[in-house]
Amino acid sequence: MGIACRQPVVLCVNQDAGINPDRPKGAAVHLVAMRRAFAELGADCHGIDESDNDRLTRSLRAALERGPVDLIYERYALGKSTASHFANANGIPLVLEVNAPLADEQRQWRGGSDEYEDAHHDNYSMGTAHRVIAVSSDVARYARERGAAPGRVSVMPNAIDVKRFRFSARQESVRDELVPKGRFVIGFHGRLRPWHGFDMLLSVFSALLENGHDIHLLVVGEGDFQALENLPADRYTRVEWQAHEDIPRYVSAFDALPLTYRADLPCYFSPLKLMEAMGCGVVPLVPDSGDLPNVVKHLETGLVYTAGDEDQLREYLGSLIRDRESLEKLGRRAALEASLHSWKDIAKFALESIAGYGPTDSKLARAGDGS
Repeated sequence: MGIACRQPVVLCVNQDAGINPDRPKGAAVHLVAMRRAFAELGADCHGIDESDNDRLTRSLRAALERGPVDLIYERYALGKSTASHFANANGIPLVLEVNAPLADEQRQWRGGSDEYEDAHHDNYSMGTAHRVIAVSSDVARYARERGAAPGRVSVMPNAIDVKRFRFSARQESVRDELVPKGRFVIGFHGRLRPWHGFDMLLSVFSALLENGHDIHLLVVGEGDFQALENLPADRYTRVEWQAHEDIPRYVSAFDALPLTYRADLPCYFSPLKLMEAMGCGVVPLVPDSGDLPNVVKHLETGLVYTAGDEDQLREYLGSLIRDRESLEKLGRRAALEASLHSWKDIAKFALESIAGYGPTDSKLARAGDGS
């Protein structure tokens, strides 16, 4: 049977033992979403989650024995090059998705890794990948420093499920159940991390309360949120981590989503929470760090403040609280912008990026058309 008569076969590889597709965390959501996107484009997509190099090799070999493989799409894991070696040995193009500067994170937050060995494997994976997709310009720079050819690196921010995170989700929100009627809702959602600057968010919120604004803080997520107890009990609602399919009902209850990333730390993130909230018509307020000002256009799809400047963030939030017409306009524009960023677009780019590679080109190109 010729290539024109079959689906392109994509192997989606994940060697990060900390990312399980069944776990309710952002990385797992991303992993599953990309696999679903390839399938929606007509590819025969197989997920392989295996941290052990020998078992991964056996899984890849078994897949190849079943028939031709057109693309290996791998989520970058620190110091893992097994899929890259297999791809090159068998003439299969590999697209490497890089979501964070993992060597830097390992050094700063975790430790206990062989940096020389990790760099050796990364240099091979980055250097031989047919295409490297980085979620931000800082991550792209990291990929080049780890061996990726500059001409093969593309920056594509994280996307969303545009069918789920949409403006109309506001009609199904849990707002009336969780927040007293009429209050302006400031939101936080996700897994709390040291770099989120949650203390700054609480400080700004407290100042707005002292200024007489009728506001409410809605926190949806996982972590040590004990500092919430410093707020009046009737001014915040804490909700535990929710299944991802339910998140739109909670996020769409927000009026605004301020991101308060610490100004003293690098900002290489492409936060899922940001684009998901925008998709639901929530107005984002982001610091002028990393690529965030490129994702959120000041006064067009949200507001951009000087990183670490609590006074400015408080002023911007106050302006939204006072001007609900501007809030509505910015929210609608944010939703429109987010609707242009789907996981399917990234999958399509990955398939189209290997045009010109081997005998499967025409079929792969067609797989990305008409989406």
